[in-house]
This record gives sequence, structure tokens and C-alpha cells, in this order.
Amino acid sequence: MDEVLLNALAEEASKGNRHDGSWTTKAYANVVKTLSIAIGPHITKNHIKNRMKTLKDHFAEAYDLFHHLSGFAWNPVTRKFEAEEEVWQDFIKGETTSRKIKKMQIKHYDTLKELFGADRATGKGAAMSRERIQEIDRDHIDLNDSFENIEFSDIDVIMGHDTPTFSANLDSPSAPHSQPNQLGGTSTSRETKRKSPINDFLEAQYEKVALEITTMADAVKEGTYLSSKLHDVAQRQVESAERQASMAERQVSVAEKQVSLIERQVAIAEKGLAIMQQSRPRLYSESDVWDMLTELGLIGSARMQCYQFLCENEQKKCQIFGIPPEMRLDALFHFMTAAGVRLGDMVLS
Repeated sequence: MDEVLLNALAEEASKGNRHDGSWTTKAYANVVKTLSIAIGPHITKNHIKNRMKTLKDHFAEAYDLFHHLSGFAWNPVTRKFEAEEEVWQDFIKGETTSRKIKKMQIKHYDTLKELFGADRATGKGAAMSRERIQEIDRDHIDLNDSFENIEFSDIDVIMGHDTPTFSANLDSPSAPHSQPNQLGGTSTSRETKRKSPINDFLEAQYEKVALEITTMADAVKEGTYLSSKLHDVAQRQVESAERQASMAERQVSVAEKQVSLIERQVAIAEKGLAIMQQSRPRLYSESDVWDMLTELGLIGSARMQCYQFLCENEQKKCQIFGIPPEMRLDALFHFMTAAGVRLGDMVLS
């Protein structure tokens, strides 16, 4: 969560939403929005300010501790300050907590330096490194205090009263306690502190409402944009379907033409085959001749004599088969007489 916060702050700084070390209202609103999306809707501007102060204090501890020391170098890979062993031994000098610093990883140091390094360059509030070592030993400061360990409820509202009651944890831990005045009452500064939680609460509620309005507006915009995109997609799908239907119709038309062409080609081939069959001379075998003579009713030696004549005269054989069956017997006698064949007694069945 610290990483999300620091990245959001770095982005706002790159946009110019930070002037003279102070963050603009727009920067806070954008960071609250980013963290509300990434972490949860309970994030407020006060949470951002409190966590940023904690991170800045932790960075200052590490920066003031090592920045002006010679022999130390920051390693962004190991996220540690590194030095030769002799330098470390001279720096630590037996202090227990200081020894832990040698092995301690400092999270997000590069980003923190980018955000807050310029504030430390002026030297304001910086202490000597030896004094910082003693403070760390005395106060048990953790340079990697986690965001997850920080309570988000800077303001506790007790319901059931006409006016909300605010818990005392909103006051800064470093702020002095209110001193009673000579009359036994409280000082003006305490009255100011009592009003401050109310102002912070109202400001937090205003920011929450503003964030919800902004979120709703963004949702409406996103919905309108999404609806427009869906409409465009549907329109393109309809156009694509129409083009596919038109292409399918053209393909059907082409297929029908191809079928018609094939049918004409088949008809032409059939006609050609018929012509070829008609023009090709038919060959008749001896078995065909014998069967024909049997059908004509010839038997005995007459059938054998006619059979021998037709088998020896191929032309006459073809001619006799070309004559109608009822005229073949007379034509056969005529052919044989013209050829000088002496016909014996014809015996018909």
C-alpha cells in the first residue's frame, strides 16, 4: 500500500501538482481516488497526510544518518547502505541497535528521496549521524513501519449524540498537552485543537462526497463510452454479416452457373458418344451368325452351307445383319446365288 501511495504521489509531482514542497488540493484528490480504487473506499485525505508524514520522518532518519557520511553508498538492488567492513565497525562501535542497521533494508528509499530529498537538502532539522544512532537506539525507530500496521480511523465518530464525538488520537503525538490558564480553564490553543477535529471531519466528509460524485461521473462516462464501443462493435458485426451474406449469394450464383455448365458439357459428351457408337462399324462373331441362321429356321446341311458362306464373306455377313430380320432369308439366298454357290435342298425347321 505504501508503494501505491508513493507511486501516486510521484505521478502527481510529475504533473506539477506540487509547489514549493506543498501538495495541491487536486493532488490530494487524485491520490485519494487512486488509493480508494486500489485499497478501499475508506481512504481519506487525512489518511494520506498522516501516512505521508510517517514515511517522510522515516526517510529523514535514514537520510540524515547516511547522507553526509563518507564511505557509504546506497545500493538500489539490495535496498541497503553499503560500506567496507572497517567503515561499518568504526560507525557502529558496539551499539546493539546500530548493528541491525547494517542488515536493514530500507523500502522505497529511491522514491522517498525523489519526493522528499530536496526538503532534507536544506539541512533543517538534520542532526549529526552519531546523534541519530543514539536516537534510534533510545526510541526503537523502525525505518520500515508498514502501512498495513497503521489504523485508518483517525476520527472515531460515536453515533447516538447530536454532535459527533472525536477521539483524541487525531492530535499529533508530538504536540504539547494543553495547559490550564490562571483561571483554571483551558488555553485558546486547546479550544483551537478542539475545533480542529470537527473541521477535519467536515473536510473528510466533503472529500468523500466529492470522490463519490467523481466516481459516479467517471462510471457514467465509462458506461457511455462502453455503450458507444458496444454499439460500434455491433454495427461492425452487422456490416460484416451483410458482407458475408452478399459473398455467399455470389458464391451460390457462381456454383449454379458451374452446375449449368457441367450439365451442358455432359449433354455434349453423351451426344458425341452416341455419334461415335453409330459411326463405328459393328463386328459380328461366328456365334452371332450361327444364332441368326437358327432364328431363320435353317437346319442340317443347309444351315452349315449358309454358315460357311457368311463366315468366308465378311462383307456379306455385315450386309445380312443390316437387313430386317423378316427379309434376311431371301437376301441370303440371293447373295449365295449371285456368288455362284449351288444351293442344295434347303431344309427349314
